[in-house]
Amino acid sequence: MTRRRVLAAAAGLSVVLLGAMACTGSGDDPADSASPSAPTTAPPTLAGGAEAEAVSVLPAGPATGTAVLAYSGVGELSAPFSGDCSHAGDATEIAGSVDTAQVRVEIAPDGARLALEDVGFSATSDLATGRYDVSGGHLSLDAPLAQDGQVVGSVQLEVDCGG
Repeated sequence: MTRRRVLAAAAGLSVVLLGAMACTGSGDDPADSASPSAPTTAPPTLAGGAEAEAVSVLPAGPATGTAVLAYSGVGELSAPFSGDCSHAGDATEIAGSVDTAQVRVEIAPDGARLALEDVGFSATSDLATGRYDVSGGHLSLDAPLAQDGQVVGSVQLEVDCGG
């Protein structure tokens, strides 16, 4: 089985599993309801203004580097990145390819998002706070991916922008 088919099969399975996890318990059983002593996980803090300001100094132009994208229950994609860095107003976008996948990261004051498109799989996630370090034209990003207030994976980028 090819890597693409494995990724597509895993993506389909994770959607089924995530849907099943979201529907556990009927709500009629007292054991299904949250009690004050039940452990809860706080939702991740989403990226916003501080992260947008940090990456706003990246030069526009060609971008190269490495990317590691991991999705819970799906798997990990680790490969060279090739694309472009650009700015539109106060938003910074890093878009390009990682192996066969197309990846777009947009970081703006109102939030940061990652869109991934690959054969048989697509996902859009918010980026949480993490490491958004810029040195000259180099971006070192390491942040959790979030959906519906829960961490669903992570992204790591080591990218040189501007040529």
